[in-house]
Amino acid sequence: MTLVINDELRAMIADKESLKILASVDMNGNPHVVAKGSIELSEDGKQLVYMELLEGSRTNKNLTAAIWFNNKVAVNIISGDRRSYQIKGTPVKSVIAGKVFEDYYIKAEQRNPENNLAAIYYIDIEEVINESYTVRLKEEREKHPLYIHLDKLTRE
Repeated sequence: MTLVINDELRAMIADKESLKILASVDMNGNPHVVAKGSIELSEDGKQLVYMELLEGSRTNKNLTAAIWFNNKVAVNIISGDRRSYQIKGTPVKSVIAGKVFEDYYIKAEQRNPENNLAAIYYIDIEEVINESYTVRLKEEREKHPLYIHLDKLTRE
């Protein structure tokens, strides 16, 4: 199943000011959640592309294990105005050499000359959830109209 990334989310992913949070798990199921600015959408829009800049990082180890054992990851994209999307997916490929790696290596160095690209991970997008507060509040009110604090009833 191929998910279509809407224009709003596409723009948020491309925006350098958006905060991108990557959550992965280690071999024991321990969560690891970190901000990663090096996440973008693949050209065809079907995968997230993550550039790992540290060879020995926990994220690098976790994503390698995710490929081996079909583990899931989650990425939260938060715009400057606090719109938020969660993307769930599975890392399916890592690139550590070759022409594609070289192209991303140059891109990483252009962002910061100190960057030292370790790997490129491709993450299949399996679920996209709009986690923006106003959207979630509306969904919850429609789904559970009776879930309300009693003090709110006295204000209406």
